[in-house]
Amino acid sequence: MNDSQLRRLLAERSPWRARADWEADDPDLRAAGRLPLDYEPEPLADIHAPGLYVLRGPRRVGKSLELKRTVSRLLAQGVDPKTMFYCSCDGLSKQDLRRLVAQGHSVTRTLSGPRHWLLDEVTAVSGWSQTIKELRDQDTTFREACVVLTGSSARDLEQARKDLADRRGGVADSDRLLLPMDFRAFCRALGGLDELPSQTVRPKDLLTVGAERAIAALEPWSDALANAWELFLDVGGFPRAVGELVGSGAVSDGFVQGLWDVVLGDAIRAAPMSEADVAALLDRLALNLCSPINASRVARDVGLPGHQAALNRIEDLIRAFLAWRCHRIRDGRPNTAAQRKLYFVDPLVAQLAHRRDPRFPAPDAAKLTQQQIGLALTRAVSLHAPVAFVQTDRVMYERTATGAEIDFVGPDLEIPFECKYTDGNWRKEALTMKARHGRGVMVTRSPLLTGAEEPIWAIPAGVLAWLLGQ
Repeated sequence: MNDSQLRRLLAERSPWRARADWEADDPDLRAAGRLPLDYEPEPLADIHAPGLYVLRGPRRVGKSLELKRTVSRLLAQGVDPKTMFYCSCDGLSKQDLRRLVAQGHSVTRTLSGPRHWLLDEVTAVSGWSQTIKELRDQDTTFREACVVLTGSSARDLEQARKDLADRRGGVADSDRLLLPMDFRAFCRALGGLDELPSQTVRPKDLLTVGAERAIAALEPWSDALANAWELFLDVGGFPRAVGELVGSGAVSDGFVQGLWDVVLGDAIRAAPMSEADVAALLDRLALNLCSPINASRVARDVGLPGHQAALNRIEDLIRAFLAWRCHRIRDGRPNTAAQRKLYFVDPLVAQLAHRRDPRFPAPDAAKLTQQQIGLALTRAVSLHAPVAFVQTDRVMYERTATGAEIDFVGPDLEIPFECKYTDGNWRKEALTMKARHGRGVMVTRSPLLTGAEEPIWAIPAGVLAWLLGQ
């Protein structure tokens, strides 16, 4: 692009610089307004100059919408609209990115106060982190600006951390992560559960008197939470999917297709795989939920050339924030030599093959429960940090000397968790956890058992997920 095209791009995508009524025509805000959904996660509520923030998460999760809401909030706080720029970076080169900033500064050179740069999907620009580093080093105005960058990929996460070190304006938690809404947010979106106690319990604080009181306070809503949990396992937490559920009672085929396009056209775009190949891979991984992955078997079952090809495609899903890995624990740390488990980031992603072609089986509710409880635990101890989420070194599984497994353990949890999604007896499955750790939490469908004299508590999945939510 030449300079005049870049100036025009900034003007088109930053309409508040010329019009006070821009919100009425903004496509992201209008689409959100059409959904019968009151959900604003606000991952950027505390941004300020000269901070540099990187917000990551899967596509379709609402990152662009949060940028537009940030614009509205900053304008309401009195920020000069002419000093604030938004631009989607899909299709730009690193040279375009550099000159885009230069053009923005050229049209605001007579204005005072810090600039605000909101650069959407910047990770689509090859070499973006090096360019941002150079701009922060060489351009005083950009160094003093509030800069927000978003991206749907973690492929360059480590390189970006190196490039942006000491250039984040003194902000300690500038890396942010936006995932599909958790179970508590899902329940609030459904409505009818406004009276539920809002107390949050950390994983390590379970099995305490305070946790017992919190669970007892939720008991009158246990049936409602159980029903909401079943619905959550079917719909997931992508905001549009939840909005469609609330508005029409079902997730549209259009949204399922859009999510499929994200997997096919973005996450696995570097690999020569047909739609049938990708569907077979997703189905195979969904069947393998809760079990350690044998990459050679996966490759054989879906027709990939070898185990490394299978590992690469799994890594594609992880780097696109569509899946997360669970390492086996050894001495309190991930055993990177052992087989890992793989879970999806949302129930709807796990169901994609089935939703598009019912000949593929639907994932089992017990497996989806384990996936979502593990994700809730991971979110609870990772503080929404993308680095911790991608590395997944805080929530792991354990294999005992007898060959038995415990679903989720880790130093940050302090307490082991085992998922047994049943209305019946769970005590036999608790024996491994009791023998190994002397205590723990069984995550059930409905049985509830707590008390200071009980080394193993049984907590329904919906109740536990609500307690772990934000």
